Amino acid sequence: MKKEIPDVPDYEAIKPRAVLMIEVGGKRFYASFEGNPAASAFTEKLNSGALTVDVCDRGGLEKTGPLPYNLPQSDKEITTTPGDVILYNENRIALCCGEAEKNCTRLARIGNVTKEKLLEALGTGGAQVTFSLEWSE
Repeated sequence: MKKEIPDVPDYEAIKPRAVLMIEVGGKRFYASFEGNPAASAFTEKLNSGALTVDVCDRGGLEKTGPLPYNLPQSDKEITTTPGDVILYNENRIALCCGEAEKNCTRLARIGNVTKEKLLEALGTGGAQVTFSLEWSE
């Protein structure tokens, strides 16, 4: 007697998703990448390993520093919020601590973070920020 095999539903393959991990001042923050060419290119670069950037204060609203490479820009007029990670001039990355109108490319956004928490981690003056990838399902 032949045994019937019940129908097995089709399951979607689980695809890992890259999450941006930002380490500064002994604290870790996690950010979701934007869906644009600059964010994709940044993800590809970080696939080779972590990147540490020396950043300095820019007007009390962000900490910014140079990338060792250029990324494609897709600038838009946006209002930044605390936790935005943005790109200027193809090779300048900034971690936003305040709100401001800017023409830039958003790379990623830290969820549920306050200006106070970011400023506490970043401190005053210069800082070192390490960007790396963490993979999730």
